[in-house]
Amino acid sequence: MNFRKILITSFLFLMLTSFLPAQSFKPEFLSSETHSEVQLSDWDTKKHYIAGITGALGFNLCLATYNRYVIGSGWAKTGWEQWDHFWERELTWDRDWYWTNFFLHPYQGSMYYMSCRGANMNPAESMVVTVLGSAFWEYLCECNAPSKNDMIYTTIGSFCVGEMFFRLSQEAGETSRLLATAINPTRLWTEQVWRIRQPNTTGRLYNFDMGVALGNTVAGTKIDGISPSSATYKSPEVYPVYAGLFLDIDYRDPYTHDSNSPYDQFSLNVQGEIGKGSGEKGLCAYESYDEKLFYNIRIFSDAMLLARTLNLGENKDTSVGITMIYDFDWHSYYMLSSLAPGFAFKQRINFQDSKLLWQAQAGAIILGTEDYFYYHRKVTEIPKGTIRSYSMTTGAEALFKCRWEKSRGTAVGVNFRGYAMYDFYDQIQTENESTGWEYVGILTANFEIPVSKNVSLGAVEEVYGKAALYKKVPDVYQIVNTAKVYAKLKLK
Repeated sequence: MNFRKILITSFLFLMLTSFLPAQSFKPEFLSSETHSEVQLSDWDTKKHYIAGITGALGFNLCLATYNRYVIGSGWAKTGWEQWDHFWERELTWDRDWYWTNFFLHPYQGSMYYMSCRGANMNPAESMVVTVLGSAFWEYLCECNAPSKNDMIYTTIGSFCVGEMFFRLSQEAGETSRLLATAINPTRLWTEQVWRIRQPNTTGRLYNFDMGVALGNTVAGTKIDGISPSSATYKSPEVYPVYAGLFLDIDYRDPYTHDSNSPYDQFSLNVQGEIGKGSGEKGLCAYESYDEKLFYNIRIFSDAMLLARTLNLGENKDTSVGITMIYDFDWHSYYMLSSLAPGFAFKQRINFQDSKLLWQAQAGAIILGTEDYFYYHRKVTEIPKGTIRSYSMTTGAEALFKCRWEKSRGTAVGVNFRGYAMYDFYDQIQTENESTGWEYVGILTANFEIPVSKNVSLGAVEEVYGKAALYKKVPDVYQIVNTAKVYAKLKLK
């Protein structure tokens, strides 16, 4: 796997699907909530490269200063030793905490990206600055060796996160400037400091649901050559009860979308759950909490980079195009993430008193992650030289969604996410590098009934299955069964 080829190919891919001119808009007045009324003019529709670039680099400097002088992190105490001939420092695969690598780094990069978008720069231009911002951080703000995976997730990952947040912030700005700034904090820089005021948008949310859920999870594992009765781990593990919140967002109608603008249509599912742990602890920074608490943070998203509508007959709405998938799943029992561009087919079939909505997507994973279960849960003796409990992967991903809805609100849905991930050699998982294939499937079924115009109750059954076939270490077979009930408020 050649890092430079991946980065260059991905960047050119995004360049080809990006629109070059910034969108124009009709000048308007700032809200009365501002300290002074400032009339917008053509000055505000221009691209402000200095504002975007200084916003990105300024965020890096503030974060580096905080890490060094407030937290006192040793890795942040950089100096001339790191800066002298910095371009000669060799890129490696790092060993940082999973949450840091695959959530915080995309979010950090999204600050660079949104700073540029807020300065009226288009997605391609914003991506260039994001790449520069990531390189600036890796080579000049850390004592550690520059990280290959950070460069990928802080650029391509931040494009996924940043464009969604930027658009949602514009949508929220119509209702609340406070909420809009919470979604996109770089508005404080572009609006309040540089006085660049972009128009808020409205009516682009096709679907917006939020809700609460209550459930439990049972998980079991089989490891070749190791009997569960004699192993040091408990199988099955039971997480008896947990509660959580979720958001489901469709930005624009997925089934009638036709656009050259990346992320002009996307779907986003966010879940956060916490509850009672299984009594077992894994290899992590906070082992005492790991055995007591259940946790699950999930971000599943897919977006159209380029879309076209098709006329396939009466009562059918169909859209096809190039898609980008960003997944992050941080569960008490497993870890999973992926960045995958690919192709999508989406269709809605309208009946007299119901409709069937379905879509299929397939993508190539630029970079993903999966966990080594027996290291993470300390099932076997951890080999000397093991540097983290997850592995870097590449491979393929498939996505299928199907939902049948009655006109009165009753609905039945089935979703499937499938991954075929190869653990490549130079990920430095252990001194005795072990490679192999990991096959993961997440099948979810739900049933939903309305209790009022905007409130529904539902039940979910989910099965996570994994078969990990390695070359030098025992194979792993996992299954995780989750059952929960939920109440959902339909806001759009």
